[in-house]
Amino acid sequence: MSAPGKAPKSNLKLLLFALAAALGFAALSYLPKGSEAPEGPAATPASGRPRAARSVSDPESVPDLTRVAARGYAEEHVGRNVFRFFESPTPTPRPTPIPTPTPVLPGSPLFVGPMPIQPTPTPTPIIPPSIPYKVLGVFGSRDALIVSLEEGGRIINAREGDVVDGRFKIHKINRESVDFSFSGLPPEITRRIPIPLP
Repeated sequence: MSAPGKAPKSNLKLLLFALAAALGFAALSYLPKGSEAPEGPAATPASGRPRAARSVSDPESVPDLTRVAARGYAEEHVGRNVFRFFESPTPTPRPTPIPTPTPVLPGSPLFVGPMPIQPTPTPTPIIPPSIPYKVLGVFGSRDALIVSLEEGGRIINAREGDVVDGRFKIHKINRESVDFSFSGLPPEITRRIPIPLP
């Protein structure tokens, strides 16, 4: 059995040795790797094999990298500029338009075929104007009746065949009504106004 006072000293020696080893490894890692080792017995490593000495190369023997062809290099000429957004294509000539033939219409001497049937125009209906008169009554003999008309406070007496105001013709005087025709219109176009009862 060892004495109790000796145990801390041996532990202290072990700690110091471990600290020295750690410092040695740290110093080795910070040494530059490109430095040349001195020749002689100190340059021989612990394994006993001598290290190969680094050779200093001549700068002329290094190949020129700028003369090497770039990646994707092509010998032929490229016509498109990749840095330009758009190049207008060469215009293609437009074909000359073929003139369309004019159609041959009926009535032309070149027209062949039946002539189209012309639609018959529909006659526009004749609407007679309104009668502005009010019939007041009828008097006189049966063979020559006279009608009394009123228009705007004016009283007009007329027989069959008379033209009133140059536009209205007394066409027929009946017992209960008066028929008017119109100057400038066919005689069959008439309007009838009733006679008021007494």
